[in-house]
Amino acid sequence: MGKWRMKLVLLLVIVNTIGIFAIIPYGLTIMGNQSIPGDMPTSLIVGINSTFQAVYMFVMIVIGLRLQNRTGLNAPILNGMVYPKTRVRISKKWLIYSIVGALIGSISIILLDVLVFNPLMGSPMVQLPSPNWWQGLLASLYGGVTEEIMLRLFGMTFIVWLLAWITKKEKDHIPNSFYYVAIFPAAIVFGLGHLPATLEVFGDLSSILVIRALVLNGLLGLWFGYLYWRKGLEYAIIAHLSADIFLHVLFVSILN
Repeated sequence: MGKWRMKLVLLLVIVNTIGIFAIIPYGLTIMGNQSIPGDMPTSLIVGINSTFQAVYMFVMIVIGLRLQNRTGLNAPILNGMVYPKTRVRISKKWLIYSIVGALIGSISIILLDVLVFNPLMGSPMVQLPSPNWWQGLLASLYGGVTEEIMLRLFGMTFIVWLLAWITKKEKDHIPNSFYYVAIFPAAIVFGLGHLPATLEVFGDLSSILVIRALVLNGLLGLWFGYLYWRKGLEYAIIAHLSADIFLHVLFVSILN
């Protein structure tokens, strides 16, 4: 791996670490009412988990960046920060598209939950504590950066690379269908990742609750994946960050 690529790895590691530790206040609030076996402090558990996550995310960053070269996927703005010869100007048009798409998706998620899923679900067994707006704002850094590295930079890139490797396609000859195929599993995995929280709140996982987790959490993932493919990882990060701010800061304040 070249010197400039190592600089990119370091940059992403630093930003990702900020995201991991930014979610700690949010996580501590959510865990406030949980019973923890033994005498281990909650803060220690969160610290150990954050450290472990930082380690495996480093591995994902390295693998994702190496595979990008073989898939046509990219992080052009970040590349330009560490390798000036590849500097790319930020597209104001796509920046607006990213944020507006996140806004439309966030509103759609709220409407689907209120109008479609809530009438079909039972009452929650556990009422989780509500984090403060600033905790939600910090947690948005985790969603925007860490989850995009995990699901798009690593997950989506790996799927495209695997499909290209199986079919022996070179980077410049990878069909669009491979990227569309990769977008969906990454979004589904994101939805599946929210099932433990759903189980904790409702006490079981009925089919409607599983569908709810997949739809509500995976819907925006399709948009993030498309942005990663067409414009680069940075636009997916901006869209994800915007969506989390809408959902966990702005709309929560309005609805409450």
